[in-house]
Amino acid sequence: MIENKQWVQTAGKDIISWNEQKIDHKTQLKFWEVDHLFKCPVVGICLTLSEQKQLLKKAGLSSKKKSSFEIHEILVASSENENRLAQRADSMLNRKFGKEIAPLLKLEHGEFMAYCKAAFDFGDYVGVLWALAVTPGLPGEFKKEIFGKIHMGMHWNGEQSSKLKQKLARQQNELSDMRQSSKSAARSRHLLQEENEGFRQEQMNLEIRLAAVEKEKNRLKKELAELDNGFNAAKLEKINLVLKKKLEVLCGSCKEDKRQMLLLKEKNVELLAELEQQRELNHDFREESREIIEEVLALNRCDASCPSFDLCKKRVLIVGGITRMESLYRGLIEGSGGVFEYHDGFMKNGIKRLESRLRRADVVLCPVNCNSHAACSIVKNLAKKHNKTVHMMANSSLSSVSRVIWDANNDSAIIN
Repeated sequence: MIENKQWVQTAGKDIISWNEQKIDHKTQLKFWEVDHLFKCPVVGICLTLSEQKQLLKKAGLSSKKKSSFEIHEILVASSENENRLAQRADSMLNRKFGKEIAPLLKLEHGEFMAYCKAAFDFGDYVGVLWALAVTPGLPGEFKKEIFGKIHMGMHWNGEQSSKLKQKLARQQNELSDMRQSSKSAARSRHLLQEENEGFRQEQMNLEIRLAAVEKEKNRLKKELAELDNGFNAAKLEKINLVLKKKLEVLCGSCKEDKRQMLLLKEKNVELLAELEQQRELNHDFREESREIIEEVLALNRCDASCPSFDLCKKRVLIVGGITRMESLYRGLIEGSGGVFEYHDGFMKNGIKRLESRLRRADVVLCPVNCNSHAACSIVKNLAKKHNKTVHMMANSSLSSVSRVIWDANNDSAIIN
């Protein structure tokens, strides 16, 4: 509950001038007496799904094989008149919010309505919604205004959830492309390393040859020193000139090899820097994707305020698709409250396994670009046999899967 100073500052001049009588908590409305505008929001916002199932169980009604929407409908329908389920719902709501709303029910009507407006503006209004619902005699225009805030909040949450899911699908595709680029860079680096190793070995061989030439040179110098300076001087001079030329050729070859080695080292350093930059980009991309997933999951709470609550807990089967993207398909579907199942599309010794999964699925997706014609025909025949609707998709991208799954009210899928 928001602090007293906060709602006074927020309400300000908006405090409604009304009868200055205080609300008598003895006359507060029962669950089945609540205005029709607030029955659906009270069930969906003030009661969690587990609490709704608990109420059905205590009233002798089974919640098994019932979707969250069906449970929601039963509780809303029970609020039309006094009955066992409505009485239990009224008791649970009063136990849950009794202490919180007791001070509110003692306020004057004008202060009470100003407090309610401030609570809805701050977004902290679960208990306040129950207090508002059970308070008798509130003006119709005020109740309509509060209902409008709740209704438009549901639309806004649905729009934001859809945008985030579309953005996630796009970035998952980009991540897949970046991974392919990273693999290509790694292969190029491996080839360069092998080439670099070959040049290193060649350099070692040249250094060995150069050491041998130096050794031979020193030997000849020593022999020349031992000979008489005037004995065969001309002949020795010619030999010395020939050896010098050979030495110059070998030294030039060695210098060229060393220059090539330096160029290769510089190129290797540049490629290593590019690879490290690519790794940093991949890391940043994974972090951004993780944050988007968390935002999607945070906006995907399934209750009456969720425009796609009829998709929750549905079992979604994907036949085929890109096998290495199975974890991405799973994250998209299970992160949105669905149950994910996958079949790789290979039919050899796997038709019975596919049939058992298709029979218990609520939604079946079959991308035609990743499945053979025979596999697509088997999926269609099994769907007709078990009266299932199959969405034949042009491709298996995350964006295509997302569009089909979130178009939960679209019954135009064709099996042909």
